[in-house]
Amino acid sequence: MAFKIDENGNITLIQGDSGTLYINGLNTDKNYIIYLAIQDKNRQPVGSELYVNSNKASSVVFELTGEYTDLMTVPKNETFETYYYGIKQCSDDGLENTLLIGNSEIGYQNTITVFPKKVEGT
Repeated sequence: MAFKIDENGNITLIQGDSGTLYINGLNTDKNYIIYLAIQDKNRQPVGSELYVNSNKASSVVFELTGEYTDLMTVPKNETFETYYYGIKQCSDDGLENTLLIGNSEIGYQNTITVFPKKVEGT
């Protein structure tokens, strides 16, 4: 398993590793577009927002590639770096809802703790 996710939806990973993020409990009344955005500590976007169509399913899957997680860098003098992420559910009729992940509440920032690469690989 490349990612560890706790009960509050916080993710721990190694920079450059790929992994899967499951988003469950979605509304099934219509087809939604589910967006994933990652930001650094200065609220600057990391890479492009990812999105998937729900197709009226109660869950979706985001496949984060090693190339994508490689964008989350760890300064050489640091043991790890913290990033933040959010998930939004949008419909064609203009409905937009930021989802609460895990046991989090409004105002809580879901984190991605990134540790530096140990090996480059292919």
